Amino acid sequence: MKKLLLSLLIGSALYVTACADGKPTVARTTDLPVLARNFLKKHFSTLAVNQVTVESRFIGKKYEVTLAGGGEIEFDKNGNWTKIDCRRNAMPESAIPGKILQYVKLHYPDYFVSVIEKEDGGYEVEMRDISSGHDIDLVFNGRQEFVRID
Repeated sequence: MKKLLLSLLIGSALYVTACADGKPTVARTTDLPVLARNFLKKHFSTLAVNQVTVESRFIGKKYEVTLAGGGEIEFDKNGNWTKIDCRRNAMPESAIPGKILQYVKLHYPDYFVSVIEKEDGGYEVEMRDISSGHDIDLVFNGRQEFVRID
């Protein structure tokens, strides 16, 4: 009985390890979940998609979209964005959650959002000053309320 249990544990561990560390594969835009395709159409319709990669993980798939001009957007298995990186250009305001956009416009009018990432319980926002190039990182909670400068 012990040998059987040990064999099952080892087999399960090998299966989980194999599934959890999938290598990214190139995919088509049509392979993205509907939510991700709609997000791209709504907020990034003026930029072409250069590449879509899919990475299978134990918790599901992760999608990464590379846009013309160097932007990258990451989506979870359901097609919800988890990170938007537009370091080379200002991010479209329509892609920034409403209360965060209002806060940034009010308190940092000379900055543009270059990266926004959804994290457990909130958002991390990287911004760049238009004239000086100075960067600043802000943290917001899940209700999009300012928490601190990071």
